[in-house]
Amino acid sequence: MNHLEAQSYIMPFIDGKIPVKKQSDFVLHMCNCKKCHEELEIYYTLMVGMRQLDNNQELSTDFNRDLENELNKLKVKANNKKRLSLSLFSIVFIFMIMIGAISYTGGLARVYLFEQNTKKEQQGQYYFRDSLKDKLCIETTDRVYSSEQIQKADVISDFDRIRAYNRMKNDMNKILEIGEELRNAEVTTD
Repeated sequence: MNHLEAQSYIMPFIDGKIPVKKQSDFVLHMCNCKKCHEELEIYYTLMVGMRQLDNNQELSTDFNRDLENELNKLKVKANNKKRLSLSLFSIVFIFMIMIGAISYTGGLARVYLFEQNTKKEQQGQYYFRDSLKDKLCIETTDRVYSSEQIQKADVISDFDRIRAYNRMKNDMNKILEIGEELRNAEVTTD
């Protein structure tokens, strides 16, 4: 605020009608400019003293102290408005950051789920074979091919018989376990 503008707000300050947007600039200029502050003191003393005389009020003994109190009140009021606007801006800014972070993580989750679903579709049977082979009695070796190879060789060793027996026993145990799970599931649903 320049000198001319500050001097034009002296009378509105005395009347308590200084615009809200100019209050902090006015107080800052009056605190820093001795010439304008001196002029404000003169006008304040004259105008307030005249009003007190006109209203038959007791005349103030220290107009300078009263002026400083008025300037301090205006300064506190302007600072409070500035803090409030800064606080509101900070709250809105933090809120926007939170919305951005939530949107970003939501978008990442959607992309991740899309990629996982695409992988599952591309993997097809192999995905289920790898993850469910214990339940489905599937091994990594092809039993039909193995048995055909054994038949072609016309030689069945004791080890082949033991392996076949162990596989059959494991398969039977798995089938029994699945049956037990199904029976328990049926009992709990009743």
